[in-house]
Amino acid sequence: MSTVSAGGRRAPPKDFRGPPRGDVRVMKPRGRGYSHSDVGEPFIPRFSAVASEGVKMALPPEEYGENTTVLTGVTSEHSYSGDDRPMYDPPLGRVVSRRCSRVLWLGAAGLISIISLISAPLMCSLPFAIIYLGYRSPEIHCEVDCQGYLLLLGIKTVLLIVAIWAIYWRRAAADLPRLYFARAALSFFVLFILFAFWLFYTVRIFLEQHSNYTYVVTYALSLIDALLYTHYISVIVLELRRLRQEYVVTIVRDPDGESKTMSIGMMSLQEAAIQALRFHETYFPSYNVFLDKVAYGFLAPNVARQSSHRLRFKMYDIEGLGGGTTEISQSNLRALMEATSRRRTTNYNDILQEECEWERRIKKRKYRLIASAEEAFAQVQNIVDSHTGQKNLCDVMDSATAAQGVFACIMRPLNKYLRQTRQQPRHPAEAVTHHIERCLSMRMNYRTFLQRFFSNRFPAKDIVAESKWSIISDEQASVSIQHGTTFILRSHNKDDDAGVQLLCTVSSLPFFNLTEQSRSSNNKFALKIRSESSV
Repeated sequence: MSTVSAGGRRAPPKDFRGPPRGDVRVMKPRGRGYSHSDVGEPFIPRFSAVASEGVKMALPPEEYGENTTVLTGVTSEHSYSGDDRPMYDPPLGRVVSRRCSRVLWLGAAGLISIISLISAPLMCSLPFAIIYLGYRSPEIHCEVDCQGYLLLLGIKTVLLIVAIWAIYWRRAAADLPRLYFARAALSFFVLFILFAFWLFYTVRIFLEQHSNYTYVVTYALSLIDALLYTHYISVIVLELRRLRQEYVVTIVRDPDGESKTMSIGMMSLQEAAIQALRFHETYFPSYNVFLDKVAYGFLAPNVARQSSHRLRFKMYDIEGLGGGTTEISQSNLRALMEATSRRRTTNYNDILQEECEWERRIKKRKYRLIASAEEAFAQVQNIVDSHTGQKNLCDVMDSATAAQGVFACIMRPLNKYLRQTRQQPRHPAEAVTHHIERCLSMRMNYRTFLQRFFSNRFPAKDIVAESKWSIISDEQASVSIQHGTTFILRSHNKDDDAGVQLLCTVSSLPFFNLTEQSRSSNNKFALKIRSESSV
């Protein structure tokens, strides 16, 4: 993840079917995602904050002219491009210095852990090593209490190894843009403990050559205890502190406007960003770049056509009335163009009709697919489960052959449904056939098979090694979050999250003043009888 100081929507693919037949005047507007529509052409495309960010999908070219030119003797013209400049500069890629700093940090953390584990046993072994090397040293005596201390030292060393392995021996969740202050402070504190204990051991025990070996063992036990207590503090600061819910984060995804909330504890801004990204990957529905329900509506064909050509619009002053002091400025001209486009394209009645028509087509093709899948699965399962009728069968199919047969039966309605919902790139034929084979071999129902296509999340792909995001905020990424903190997470991936932004707003949970009231006075009732009441 990188930090930048603060963009593209892709249009749905064009439908390649030919022009409609019949009388154009009585035709109904076609559904969402079709290029041929009787809805008026928008003057300029809609604009988004992510219009210049992410990977642009190559759309099929249109077969009609993109510009119309008017020639006259007295003409002043103003050009306007539909491509807005990005609000923020794109973040820099991973540089060598950042990669080296990460390697150095991992190496330093591993070295500190190894020194912490071997320090106490090494302190107890140095007196024996001096005698073994032939240096003059007093004789070592270890009584019963000393042997008990050695046993306790070994047990605590094993516990420290297990504790470090359980908490810290794992794959890093993210590459943070700034220093993780709490973790760095704990690392320096461990270094200070090791330096202080080794300095005292060298001056007061090793150089003075104490004859009582119990002093050495108890001193090593003190070092192990200090390291264990430091480990407990690190668990509280790094793990338990964030478990108590203190804030609510509202996450809104751009450009489709999907919104969800999550609760987090006290942490820094970059840690909150990691939690928000994990929540987005886990609980948000998958973003379909080919079908933006909210932003497009009935304008999808027109926006797709204009986005594919990146049109430039021009305004002409044919009569020459704009000369002199009455000429329109560029800013006013751009505002005029946007207002004209909005006035021509934001008819709520047309939007409502197109939304209803699109939903009707989705339901129609969905239920056709359900009926076809039910019939295909029933036929195959009848053949598989009927043992009495096997003598009438000319061939016995395995799961792969049966899957091919089922796929041939449902291929047409499935293709229509996927084309209508713009999911064809997510479900190739090989993956669908493999899914059918697995469902048949495990005796699963057709509804279990269809859940893959009706779900709001796309099928899981291969393991993604790295997901590239950047955090945009007015504050530093290392500061703690507080009420009112707002930051943006921008995706720089080339997969499903291309051109996606997450707007995160932090709000603190209130203090709940809870009191208790007695219900004894509220349990008495009276029957009110009126003159017109029937008893």
